[in-house]
Amino acid sequence: MEMLAVIVLMGAAIPPLLTMWADIAWRSGRTEAIADAQFYAQELMEEIKSKSFDERKINDTGPRWSNPGEFGVFDGGESARADFDDVDDFNAYSDIPSSGYSRLAAVDYVRLPASNIWQNCALACSNTITNCSTCDQCCYKRITVTVSRGGMVNNISLTTIVSTH
Repeated sequence: MEMLAVIVLMGAAIPPLLTMWADIAWRSGRTEAIADAQFYAQELMEEIKSKSFDERKINDTGPRWSNPGEFGVFDGGESARADFDDVDDFNAYSDIPSSGYSRLAAVDYVRLPASNIWQNCALACSNTITNCSTCDQCCYKRITVTVSRGGMVNNISLTTIVSTH
C-alpha cells in the first residue's frame, strides 16, 4: 500500500517538475542568446562608428554630403565590407556573424528640430552649411543595427547618432 502511494505521488509530482526544469533551461538558453545578440550588434556598431561620417567629405568632391539614395555601396564603388570607408556604406548591410544569428544595419539622415524628437530627413545637408553645431537640418546620421536569431531572439536593436565632428 505504501509503495502504491509513493508511485501515485511521484506520478503526480514528476510532470510539473520536468515542465518547470524545461522552462528554466529554455529561459537560460534565451538569455544567453540575447547576450550574444547584443554582443554581435555592438561589434558591428563599433565598426561602423569607426568610419568617416561621409565619403564626400573624405574625397572633397562634388556635393558636401552623399544623397540618401546613394547610401550603401553606391557612393564609392565599394563592393566588400573591407572597402567600406564611411558610415553610410553600411546601409542595408547584412551578414551572419554566427550560426543562427543574422544582423542588419540601417543608416539614414536625421535632424533634431525644436520638438526634440529625432526625425528622418529626405535630403542631405545643404552645401552651404559649414557648422553643423548650429544646423537643425541633416548633419547627423542615425545608425541602427538589428540582430535576430530565429525563434529565440527577435530584433535586438542598437541605435546611435553620429555627426560630422
